[in-house]
Amino acid sequence: MTARTPEQNEARRTAEEEPADSRRARRRLTFGVAGDLAGLPAALSPWQRAYEAWRAAGLTWGHGAPPRKRGEQPEQPSPEQPSPEQPSPEQPSPEQPSAGQPSAGQPSAAPSRRAESRPVRPSRPSSSSRTVAPPGGSGPSSKRRTRTAVVVGLVVLAGGVIVGASRRGGDEPIDSGETVLPGVVAVGSLFAADPAAATDGLVQELSDVASTGSTVVAAGSASAGGPGGSRARFLVSTDAGHKWSVADVRAANGSMPPSGDSPRHVSGWSGHWIAFGTSSGGGAVAWTSRDAATWTRHQLGAAFTPSDRVTGVTRTRGGFVAVGVSGGRAVVWTSADGAAWQRTAGIPGAASLDGVTSFADILVTHGASARKVTKKKGKKKVTRTVRSDGLWRSTDAGKTWTPVTVPQAQGSYGPIKGLTFGPGGFAVVREGRRATGPKNRRRLARFGVLFTSADGQRWQAASRFGGSGVELFGGAPDGGLAVLVRGAKGAHAVLRTDDGRAWRPGGTVAARVDSSGLAVADGTLVIAGREGGDAYLSGVDLRTVPGAVRPERSIRALAAGPDRGVAVGSTNGGSAIWTAPDGHAWSRARFPAAPGWLSDVVRGGKGWLAVGRTSGSAPGPLAMTSQDGSLWERSEFPGGPPPVAAASGPSGYVAVGLGAAWRSTDLTTWTRTALTGAAADVTATTRGYVAVGGSDTAPAVWTSPDGASWTPAKLPSGLATGRLTQVAAHGDALVAIGAGATALVSTDGGTTWTPQPLGAGITATAVTATQAGFVLAASTSGQDGAVLASADGVSWRLLQVPGLSGPGGQHLTALTTTGLAVLGTGVMVDARSETPLLWWAPVPE
Repeated sequence: MTARTPEQNEARRTAEEEPADSRRARRRLTFGVAGDLAGLPAALSPWQRAYEAWRAAGLTWGHGAPPRKRGEQPEQPSPEQPSPEQPSPEQPSPEQPSAGQPSAGQPSAAPSRRAESRPVRPSRPSSSSRTVAPPGGSGPSSKRRTRTAVVVGLVVLAGGVIVGASRRGGDEPIDSGETVLPGVVAVGSLFAADPAAATDGLVQELSDVASTGSTVVAAGSASAGGPGGSRARFLVSTDAGHKWSVADVRAANGSMPPSGDSPRHVSGWSGHWIAFGTSSGGGAVAWTSRDAATWTRHQLGAAFTPSDRVTGVTRTRGGFVAVGVSGGRAVVWTSADGAAWQRTAGIPGAASLDGVTSFADILVTHGASARKVTKKKGKKKVTRTVRSDGLWRSTDAGKTWTPVTVPQAQGSYGPIKGLTFGPGGFAVVREGRRATGPKNRRRLARFGVLFTSADGQRWQAASRFGGSGVELFGGAPDGGLAVLVRGAKGAHAVLRTDDGRAWRPGGTVAARVDSSGLAVADGTLVIAGREGGDAYLSGVDLRTVPGAVRPERSIRALAAGPDRGVAVGSTNGGSAIWTAPDGHAWSRARFPAAPGWLSDVVRGGKGWLAVGRTSGSAPGPLAMTSQDGSLWERSEFPGGPPPVAAASGPSGYVAVGLGAAWRSTDLTTWTRTALTGAAADVTATTRGYVAVGGSDTAPAVWTSPDGASWTPAKLPSGLATGRLTQVAAHGDALVAIGAGATALVSTDGGTTWTPQPLGAGITATAVTATQAGFVLAASTSGQDGAVLASADGVSWRLLQVPGLSGPGGQHLTALTTTGLAVLGTGVMVDARSETPLLWWAPVPE
C-alpha cells in the first residue's frame, strides 16, 4: 500500500468522491499534491505547477464542459462525447490556452513522462502500510480498488514522485480489461554512487577523431568492464574543438541501439559522416550521420562476414569506402548511403589494408603486400613469404586498384606511417636517419620525412621534421598537417606545418596518454585517445561536457525479507549494496569496500548472503553476509571461479558459478561440488534446488535434492533459447528464461521442461515468483520495456505499466516479491546517461 500525506489523501478523496466537479478536483490536486512537488520552480504559478504535475504523471490536462447558464439543466453526455469525469483536451479553459497559444511562462510542449525523483525520505511506515492489503472484505474487488487508486488518483512513491496515472493515446492497454499498474520512476538519487570514489569506474576511450571544416567528431565507447557492456559514444564540436557535446545514437528504426558496440574509425566530408566498429558478437557495424549530432546504427548485411576486420573508412563524392582484411586477403567495401554495401576482395598485390583517404574521385589506401621468395640454402631451396608495405590508388570509387610507389629520399627508411590529405595533396611520412660527424665520433641523427602527391600517383619528398618514433599523422587541406612523435622522458611531442615545408613545435601530450586519433580543424589540433581508464581529448576536461562522463552504476539483483529490501550491484568500479526498510526509500548500506561487483543476494535462516566477483586481471570470489540487511561484512569463500548466484532452501544456502556449486548451512563453511557447465542462476523448490545456465551455447538445467549432488536435466531437443540466465520457482513450478523469446516451464520441480513462447520481439530480462504465479520483465525489439504475468508459466498476459516506453531504451532487469507486492529495478538509457528505474506494484491477479 502506498503511503500518502494527509494532503494527498485529501486530493485523492476529492477526485473519487466529487467526480462531477472536475475543476474543484484539479484545484485540490494542484494545491494538495502539485503545490509541494519536488523540483518545480517556485516562480511558477499554481496552475503552471499543476500542469507540470499532471503532464509528468501522464494525465490529460483539461477541464470539463463549458459552464452552463444559470438555470440550465446539465446536458447528458452521449456515447461519443466525453463525460465531465473524462475531460476532452480540445476544450480550453480560462487557465488553459487553446492549442498553439501557450500562456506566458507555460511550456509549449509536454515535459518528459518520467522525471528523476528528488526523494523526501518518508517517515517509517507501519507494518500495514508496507504491504498491499489482501483481497477480500466489503466494497469493490481488489482489482477494482487497484484500478481506482491508480487511474483516478495519483500513485506517489519515493517521497512525492508521481509515477503512475491514467494514460491515453499511444499508451492504451493491449487488453482493455487489464489492470493498470503503477508506473516506473527514475531514481538516480536513491541508488547513490560511492561518495568517496576517486574514479567513475567506467572504461572509456576515444578511438578515432575526424574533422571537416570546423566540425570535429570523436568516436569511442564506454564500458563498465563486463563482457558486451560497452556503448557507442560520439562527441561533436561545431567550432573547431572549443565546445563539445554528446551526440545522439539510435538504431535504424529509431530505437535505442543495443549495448556491446565499439566504434573504431570515423570519417566525414561535406556534411556526410561514417563510422565503423564492432558489435558485441565481434561482427562489423556502421553508423552514419548527416549533421554529426545524430548517428544511426546499421546492422550490416551479407557483404560482411564474421572474419572481416574493417581498418579504415573514408567519405567520397559518391558515398563511402571502407578497407580491411579477411582471411589473409585485402578487402574493400563501397556504399552509396552507408547502409547497403558491396564487397571487393583480392586487391592486386595486397594482403591487407589498414588505412584509406580520398580527395574528389581519387582514393589512396595503405596496406601490406606479401610475396614469396625462394633462396638456395645449401643443397635445398627454401621459400618464405616476405611482407612489405605499400600504397594502392583508385580512380573509380574503389572498384579497381593499382599499386603506387613512394620513393625513399632525404634519409628516409622503413615503412610508410600515416596517410592523409593536406595542403600539398595526399601525404605520408617515414622515419629518417643520417650519420654525422667524423669517423671516430659518428652520431646518428633521427628525424622524419614528409612525402606528398597531388594526384596520389607521383610522390616526392617535401620536407623533414625533427623527432622520431612517429605515432600519429593527420591533417586537413585548410588546417595544415600535424605529427605526433616520441619526446623526452616518455612524453609525446607535436610538430605542425601549414604548407608542408616549414615545421614548428605544436605542444606536448603526457606520457600516460595512449593516443589513437589526430585531426586538424580550422587550424586547431585535436588528439583523441585514452588516459588510464578514462577517455582523452586534447585540451578538454570531459567532466565539463554534459553526458560525456558519468559514474558506473549497476543494480544486478534484488531480494526481500519481511521488513527490508536489498539490492546489490556496483558503482564506480566497486561492489555496492543498497537497502530499504519499505521498498521505496533506498540508501547505501554499510559494507566494506571491495573492487568488483555483486551479482546476486538472498535471505535465509542464518541471514543475508550476497555473492559476486572481485575485479582485476585475476578475478576471484566475493561474498558478503549480514544479519539485518543493513550492516554487512566480508565473508570467506572458497577459491576458484567466482559465484554468480545464490539461493536459500531446505538444506541451507547454495551458490553456483562456472563449473561449480557450493553449499553451506551456516554461511561460514562451504562445500564445493563440480557442475558440468556454466550455471547462471539457482532457486529452491519443495524438492530441493534447480540451477540454470548453459553448456557451450546450449541451455542447461541441473537439479539437486540437497545442493551437494547435481543431475543434468534432459531438455527438449531443438531449443533455440541459448543459455539460460534466470529461474524462479512457485512451489514445484518453475520458469527459466534466456536471451530468446521463449521461456522454459517445469511443473515437476525441474525434472521435465516445456518451451513456452513469450511473444514476437520479446526478450525476457527478469522473472520472479509471486503468490499468484509469476511476473516476468522483458525488453521489446524497439528497446521499450514490458511486464508480463502468468498463473502457471504457460499462458502469459501483457500488463500495462506506464513509463516503459518512449525515447531511449528502458526495461526492468531485476524483480523480487515482498509480501503482496512486486518490486523491480531497471535502467533507462540514452546517449548521455543510464538512470536506474524503480517499480513497486501490487501482485497482479
